Amino acid sequence: MTTFPTLTSGAVTQYPLLQNTGQAVEVVRFLDGTDQRYLMQGRTLRQWQIRLSLLSDSEIQQIEGFFNQQQGDYATFIFPDPISGTTVPNCRFGASGLLTEYVGAGSSSTSFWVIETNG
Repeated sequence: MTTFPTLTSGAVTQYPLLQNTGQAVEVVRFLDGTDQRYLMQGRTLRQWQIRLSLLSDSEIQQIEGFFNQQQGDYATFIFPDPISGTTVPNCRFGASGLLTEYVGAGSSSTSFWVIETNG
């Protein structure tokens, strides 16, 4: 399993960093208007919004190359959690496409979600 690339500074993301946690819940609605809810997974999973700006040409090429290597949101990878400092296995990109913005010569930006999965 491959590891998410770091910037030349050694960081994974830039601030502000947004992290969400949650569990998947299934809701079954009955004809009488009541509903029943149950958990689809046994543990809480995390999501990180990665915002990167003022990236050099080599850094944006590294991010785009890694995204292409993972085939978008298809393959899983190891993600270094920027908050706890631990490595989180079984993560994937949150979308099948990656939008990058080329601001100027040697300056690019991108934003995407990394999602923890059950594996």
